[in-house]
Amino acid sequence: MSNEKYLKKAVNRFFEHFSYFSKYPPHLNFDRKAFAEELDKCVEDDFDYTIKKYGTIPTKQLGLPKIIID
Repeated sequence: MSNEKYLKKAVNRFFEHFSYFSKYPPHLNFDRKAFAEELDKCVEDDFDYTIKKYGTIPTKQLGLPKIIID
């Protein structure tokens, strides 16, 4: 599997687990395989390491409003 496909799957697993996307490393040419492995580690440990390392800001679950105006 190519690094791009591995990264895409890792990003999807991360999103499914945490319900938000992580920020990417600040460098344009970062090691995609290493970043994908880091995202997988976050999912396995149930802890987002990208918050401190890359400045990821977790979003809050807003859901549907209590009053829906039709």
